[in-house]
Amino acid sequence: MYFKSLYNNNFFNIYWTFFNILFFSFSKIFFKKLKFKGKGYYIYKNIRNTVAPQFGYSHMVRIFGYSISLKFLTKTIIFIYGINISDVLKMSKKIYWKRPHNVFTGKGVRFSKQIIYKKTGKISSYR
Repeated sequence: MYFKSLYNNNFFNIYWTFFNILFFSFSKIFFKKLKFKGKGYYIYKNIRNTVAPQFGYSHMVRIFGYSISLKFLTKTIIFIYGINISDVLKMSKKIYWKRPHNVFTGKGVRFSKQIIYKKTGKISSYR
């Protein structure tokens, strides 16, 4: 189903764009897959979809997701899904920025299809 406005006015184009996003958000499910790698890295979830990542911090960090759902596919892969794409992206970015991947070791959180190239260190480049 596609809605097209007959007016070329900018207001109507923006209006119909937002209307299409709102209309199709109830018929689609948006998702993101996150992977994390590292020794001692864990993510805990409670019933209310509050995420508590354990990424080597000395204090408890909690991330609240109100209109999204989380599913653990494996011990290190999280599947985040919901009907609103902005909430899904916001939640996945919050988890990602708690521990982004390290360019030298490759440890940290990354998105599922994200390609990561490791940099050579000073010592390993001379060996």
